[in-house]
Amino acid sequence: MIIYHPRNDLYHCIYRFINILNKVKLEKFEFIRLRIYDFYLLFPHFSKEIEFPRLKGVAALKNRASMIEAPYESLPDKKRLFSEMGDFHIQALQILVAKNILHENNGIISLAPSFYSSAIKSLLDESNNNDYEFFLELVSILNQVSVFGESGLKKRTGLMEYRYDAL
Repeated sequence: MIIYHPRNDLYHCIYRFINILNKVKLEKFEFIRLRIYDFYLLFPHFSKEIEFPRLKGVAALKNRASMIEAPYESLPDKKRLFSEMGDFHIQALQILVAKNILHENNGIISLAPSFYSSAIKSLLDESNNNDYEFFLELVSILNQVSVFGESGLKKRTGLMEYRYDAL
């Protein structure tokens, strides 16, 4: 039996990256942050395990996150799942850089002028769904948190090792 999951699809990963960058509306972005956002876009039920900062609107978001049901499928733990997605993330970034859609410099991603091309615009117009409401609220909170350090996203999400971050 063959089971498809978008986490193992390189082209779906490229599509998700483009959607995330379009929805989040940041000109410069850490690649690690993009990877974390992609993880929570695919697996929103893990968002209930995030150690959220004490900010306005977090309580309502936590309540919404706690109501998201886990999928029926059997998944490995979140850290392993995130690690397994890493190769797809790196390949997707390399393709987007090679196609001159994104620029990457020392882990910082910026949008290339071709990101706003008509082909990408039509792709995004076709995919204009409203399933991103929770995701956009989550990202608006997480954008206020650094990626690195004791209070960074890596620690708060539990997806990556943070203790050896150079600050």
